Amino acid sequence: MPSQRPSRSRRQDPPTHERLVAAGAEDGVHLSGLLIEPQDLGKRDLIAIWIHTRQLGFAEPEYVEIGRRTATAGVPFLTVNTRGHGFGSWCRGGEEPVLGGSAWEVFTDCVYDLEAWVDVALGLGYRRVLFGGHGFGGAKALHYQAQSGRREVAGLALASSASAIRQKMSNDDLDLARSMRAEGRGRDLMPWGTGGDSLKSTVSADWYLDRAQMFKELYGHGSLPPALARVTCPVFAWFGSNETRHDRDVRAFLDLIRGTATRAALIDTRILRGVDFFYTGGERQVSDALLNAAQVLDASRDAA
Repeated sequence: MPSQRPSRSRRQDPPTHERLVAAGAEDGVHLSGLLIEPQDLGKRDLIAIWIHTRQLGFAEPEYVEIGRRTATAGVPFLTVNTRGHGFGSWCRGGEEPVLGGSAWEVFTDCVYDLEAWVDVALGLGYRRVLFGGHGFGGAKALHYQAQSGRREVAGLALASSASAIRQKMSNDDLDLARSMRAEGRGRDLMPWGTGGDSLKSTVSADWYLDRAQMFKELYGHGSLPPALARVTCPVFAWFGSNETRHDRDVRAFLDLIRGTATRAALIDTRILRGVDFFYTGGERQVSDALLNAAQVLDASRDAA
């Protein structure tokens, strides 16, 4: 008789309270998330808000596991969608649905999304937010805080976020994107492989062209410093040791973060041993890094 795989239902229920939550952005877009809180919550103070990377969403199994570990250790965790979740998605809101996903989102709209989630956290009774932005989510958290300067944002955790500090997509297809937009095909997809990431995906012509504004706001332009040089809250950054490739020196990325975040109250960088970009199997190390950030923020608050 063949052996049976262990049933997932045999796992013990996590020692946390979990529930779905919703947010409404200022422009009417509806977003979803998962709130994971310790069973013994005590007073509400700091909450970690986790922002997904490109083509993923709030309910990835790694994110949920990171959240459960973090909440079990005492720090509430809210994993959330932006309108850029998945490859393509219609978001409810306004007079008609908004086309989002990694191929069609407008990067600067992330300010609406993250503002809505900060407001949700405050509405739940929390007073401080630690943003954890995975990959492209780190760029969104960084852009949001550089634009808003929200006092409630106690810290930024840039989790494997090379996109927060450097451009990945070339300009080789600018002429094609311009011609597509001129022909009224701005929402059509560029050739596969234009996505600028390891998934070898693609983006719309509009996304490809609009990234010029994104790059100015993220990496600086003229007299405007990079977003990382404009934030004043503590910055925590890490990469997994298994993310390093011949064209991706994560230690150099951390050096660049330390050299750019000149106004940050403090900078904490680290390499997570044996961890890859998607954090599969590395959930404990990522949770520990988040918990360390929360402890540092608590200590700095108490010392103030």
